Amino acid sequence: MKNIFLMLCTSLVLVFSPVANAQDSSTFADESLRDISIVAGLGAGGAVMGLSTLSFVEEPSDHLKNIVVGAAIGIIIGVGVVAYSQASKSKEYIEGAQIKDFSTKDRVKWHAANSFTAKSKSFSNQPQVGYTFSF
Repeated sequence: MKNIFLMLCTSLVLVFSPVANAQDSSTFADESLRDISIVAGLGAGGAVMGLSTLSFVEEPSDHLKNIVVGAAIGIIIGVGVVAYSQASKSKEYIEGAQIKDFSTKDRVKWHAANSFTAKSKSFSNQPQVGYTFSF
C-alpha cells in the first residue's frame, strides 16, 4: 500500500509539474490544455484534502460535503493560478515591446522640440503683440 501511494504521488508530481521551455512555441490549444490541467489538478488535490478530513470525524458519511468543498476551493485556487500566469504573461508581452532607447526624458525632449517647431510654423505670419506692465 505504501509503494502504491508513493508511486501515485510521484506520478502526480511529474504530471502536474511546470515544464520550462527555452522558447515559447506553444499554441493556443496547448496553453488551454495546460490551464485546464492546472485547474483540474488543483481541484482533484482539494478533493483529496477534503477526503482526508473524513478520518477525523466519528461519522464520515455525515461529512461527505467536505470532499466537494475541498474540490471547490482547489478549483478556485486553480483559476487564480491560471489568471495570474496569464496576467504575468501579458505583462511580459507588453513590457517586451517597449523601446529602451526612448526613455521618458528623451520623449519629453522630442515633444518639446517638435511642439515648438509646430507652433513657430503656424504663428510665423501673424504679427507679434506684446504687453509690458510695470507697477
